[in-house]
Amino acid sequence: MAAMREDQLAGFVFLLKSEGRRSVLGLDCGPGTDGLLFVQSGIHFTGVDPSEEHIHSARARGLEATVAHAAALPFADSAFPSVWAVDALAGLPPERWDDVVRELGRVAEPGAPIAVVLPEPGEGFGEGFTVLRSPE
Repeated sequence: MAAMREDQLAGFVFLLKSEGRRSVLGLDCGPGTDGLLFVQSGIHFTGVDPSEEHIHSARARGLEATVAHAAALPFADSAFPSVWAVDALAGLPPERWDDVVRELGRVAEPGAPIAVVLPEPGEGFGEGFTVLRSPE
């Protein structure tokens, strides 16, 4: 499972580099595992997570990270050239998904790639992710 996640992240990093994007917002970043992979790939990482414990762990790894909830991010409009949010919808009720995706679109630059897993209501989350684009 971890190898698959690293492959997915590597594919997203390839997309970012091919588009000249040099930083990413990591939503629900956990202790920073994905963040370290972005940094090792030359992509600046800013993480957010609702868990103070996770944020402390991410910061201990040298990552820039802030406590925040997915539906109310403490960033300006169009602040990030890309967003990695593959865990953002996990555990949320379906009626909250649109709010989170809207908030991701708000903090992403126009046309920015946003990686999310779009679950089907009543079903489990898929193995892959979808790249949405923020509104132009």
